[in-house]
Amino acid sequence: MGEEDRVKKVVHITDLSQLDTALGFFNLQSFVGNEVLFKLHMGEIGNKYYPKPSLVRPVVDHLKSMGMSPFFYDTTVAYPGLRHTKRGYENVAKMHGYTKLGCNVIIDDTGVGVTVEGRTYEVGTTLHASSHLVAFSHVKGHTATGMGGAIKNLGMGGVTKETKRWMHNGSKPIYNEKNCTYCGVCADVCPFDAITVNKKKWKVSKRKCFGCGVCVDNCKQQALTNKDKNLQYLLACSAKACVHQKDVLYINDVNRISRSCDCDPIAGPLVCPDLGFLVADDMVAIDKASLDLVNNAKPDVFQKVNNVDPEKQIKYGEEIGLGSASYTLIEP
Repeated sequence: MGEEDRVKKVVHITDLSQLDTALGFFNLQSFVGNEVLFKLHMGEIGNKYYPKPSLVRPVVDHLKSMGMSPFFYDTTVAYPGLRHTKRGYENVAKMHGYTKLGCNVIIDDTGVGVTVEGRTYEVGTTLHASSHLVAFSHVKGHTATGMGGAIKNLGMGGVTKETKRWMHNGSKPIYNEKNCTYCGVCADVCPFDAITVNKKKWKVSKRKCFGCGVCVDNCKQQALTNKDKNLQYLLACSAKACVHQKDVLYINDVNRISRSCDCDPIAGPLVCPDLGFLVADDMVAIDKASLDLVNNAKPDVFQKVNNVDPEKQIKYGEEIGLGSASYTLIEP
């Protein structure tokens, strides 16, 4: 494969009125006449920044005009709340107005195992069975992975709650007392206040620890390691399982860029100005382009506010063959 084959097209538009132009850069013929799974986050109760139906409507209307039959899709979450159950999430989707857009809403709570890099991920049953997918991903910060984009939308949002728990559990810290200097950095950066460090004692609360791995990322003494692997690595592998043998179009919404994710009822503040939308057919390229846009506007803002390098998921994604981080930005 030559270098030109690795460089992907990413189209940058300022608003969705330019969507038709952006889509013209990609061969979408196989999508025409097919049911198309439209993967997006339909909002946590209290969150202000998730993609609203008024934003999504022109996208699905345009897909319909091209001969596609889109339906909205997501999976249940691992943490308590309405979205923890299929019926509860269906109610949230209705409350937030997604049932008024002329598309069916499917929430999965079961999955099919797909093995990537020696680990098996339960991909949502409907997602696993679908041949064509549009991933509409809101780009924002994330307390565990630095950034949430297309990789996060699918890697965490496309699998069962059991796989979500398993990934977080695999990222929990294992303590090596021999290397510990009791500097307390791990406690300072833990977003869940799960770690305490007092003089010659280090302790983690199993109840509070969410398995984000931020403490491991920030330990300079190598006193902490992940129980299995870095969460961003597992996320990239999970995302690869979700898109295996599928035709996929990615749209990243790089606006309302908050410190934390759409699952957080209190996700603010906004940490970057609105930057428009990106369209691509490569998951790694579109997330790299999204992160570059954010960093150009607010250098390293995600790492500064969340104490974790968001580019790891992109590097891991390229390493495992999920996509290419080399791209050409097209601004029609």
